[in-house]
Amino acid sequence: MKKQLPKPENWQDFESLCKKLWGEVWKIPDKIKKNGRIGQPQSGVDIYGIPKGETEYWGIQCKGKDEYTHAKLTKKEIDQEILKAKNFNPKLEVFIIATTSNKDSEIEEYVRLIDVRNRNNSEFEVILFCWEDIVDLIDENRTTYQYYVNNNQFKDKYDFDVSFSNGEHEKIINPTFHRKIKKWVLRNGTISDIIHGLPTSGPLRTSISWFDRTLYNTNTAICEFELNMKNTGGTVIENWRITFNIKGEHKPVNESKYHGKGMINQGYEITKRNSVPENEIKLHSSTHSPLIQEDEEGIPIKIIPLSKQYEIIVEWELRARDFKKTGNLTLKVEPIFKDEIEYILVEDASELKADEIVSVRENINEIDRI
Repeated sequence: MKKQLPKPENWQDFESLCKKLWGEVWKIPDKIKKNGRIGQPQSGVDIYGIPKGETEYWGIQCKGKDEYTHAKLTKKEIDQEILKAKNFNPKLEVFIIATTSNKDSEIEEYVRLIDVRNRNNSEFEVILFCWEDIVDLIDENRTTYQYYVNNNQFKDKYDFDVSFSNGEHEKIINPTFHRKIKKWVLRNGTISDIIHGLPTSGPLRTSISWFDRTLYNTNTAICEFELNMKNTGGTVIENWRITFNIKGEHKPVNESKYHGKGMINQGYEITKRNSVPENEIKLHSSTHSPLIQEDEEGIPIKIIPLSKQYEIIVEWELRARDFKKTGNLTLKVEPIFKDEIEYILVEDASELKADEIVSVRENINEIDRI
């Protein structure tokens, strides 16, 4: 579906756009001119020039409509502008009426009939360009396209943001890992003393599970979050494509035998590159609806972070027909550890050793009875 560019906010901007556009179309960007100044009689011609390869002047009458006057181009106006253009000196070869009015088959037919009559009478040709026709020309002439789309007056019309489901751009995730630890203690200590001395707070939170006899059949390190896309501007975004790159060490869920294949659901495309755990997600408008103003769409994602404190960056890039934006989100990984502790009783303090982490694993099938 073709993106419909917004119309200029006032007739002055529309006139400047027409000068830029037809200067490129006629291949005379430095020779096309506006006719006189505001308040002076213009003989129905706002812009004029001799297109490359031609020998006589062509003129343009710019008629701002709809957005400014809430009116339509009428047959009476067309007659009046053509009559005035006949007084332009020197004589015009072609007279163009450019308007922000949308296409109207009745008006277009009326102009065609006038054009035939004029040419039969050896007078100038008459051509009508409605807004849709002008958009086509803008799209075909890249210098004008860049000038028009990147003009500051449109920056606030197009906007887009990606956040987490809470509306923030940072999120803490807590993958849970199971550690097996060997701990040396003096035989004269009691179990209650041992338990009391274990850390229960800090960056890597710890809980005691040595007495836990529960059976598990899941991966407790899997973290789920949602990326929330939102059109925050004032214009519908169509013909769009967005790419997410998840930067930072992690494993996609499809590496886990405890869950089905696919890092996220809803059929989004995932690409894993090289040996670096880096994932790419691509969405595009051919399979999704246009992004309507203030509408939101959530993308659920599952990953398996590493068993350490660090950050994972989610980079995103939106590309649309006439709009581009990039950004990033931050996942702060703060793992939780559940420990299986093997107590080794010693008789003498000289036999005590530092605690030894035997293993760290994402998933667990059964916690052995102590």
